[in-house]
Amino acid sequence: MTERVVVVTGAASGIGHATSALFRDLGEVVYGLDITPGVPEGVEFLECDVSSKASVVTVIETIGARHGRIDVLANVAGIVQFGRFEGISEEQFDRTHAVDLKGPFLTMQAALPFLRASTGCVVNVSSVAGNVAQPYSAAYAAAKGGLTMLTRALALELAPEGIRVNAVCPGTVDTPLVAGVAQTFPTDLDRRVSERLFGMLPGPPITPAELGSAIVYLSSPEARMVTGAVFAFDAGMS
Repeated sequence: MTERVVVVTGAASGIGHATSALFRDLGEVVYGLDITPGVPEGVEFLECDVSSKASVVTVIETIGARHGRIDVLANVAGIVQFGRFEGISEEQFDRTHAVDLKGPFLTMQAALPFLRASTGCVVNVSSVAGNVAQPYSAAYAAAKGGLTMLTRALALELAPEGIRVNAVCPGTVDTPLVAGVAQTFPTDLDRRVSERLFGMLPGPPITPAELGSAIVYLSSPEARMVTGAVFAFDAGMS
């Protein structure tokens, strides 16, 4: 893989940061999109709020005007939501869906002309919560379930053009975002239900680089026959 144009959302931290660094190390031209700076050295930062169509279109068209194509779009930007259902505010529900579901919709739609120019590919970061029922995360699960099905539907629609669309679905990932949420996680959860939040395999949580490596693989020529796939990285949670 040489000098492809790669766009990574949520590149200032966690999975997006690790993913953009891995693409950079392969010699790709990498654009890191985020609402705040902090992308790896050698990755070009472009400020972007993925929940805003105007912001997304402006940034994607800027990249497209420079190169005429986008080879890889990695939709990593996301927020998490945990807590009892009755405690979810309307604002929290809307914000979760705006970032986790509408964000990838907006970036994929804006990037499509440039993905067509290169017969490129998309990798979305969904979640185990989008594949199987997960308690205490209703808004998040609904958004990620939508992203999983959006991935599959678009994979079918774009397959005749050779554009591949896949998703990775992690369980618990060792990121600052997850760590921050864990500090406010309710302590009085029903044990029978909360045990579904844990995987079966031993070991520490997934690292951002492990997810990044999966994204790199799914965007590589070695994965040329993989589309509509939903790869679970969840230690058996699903």
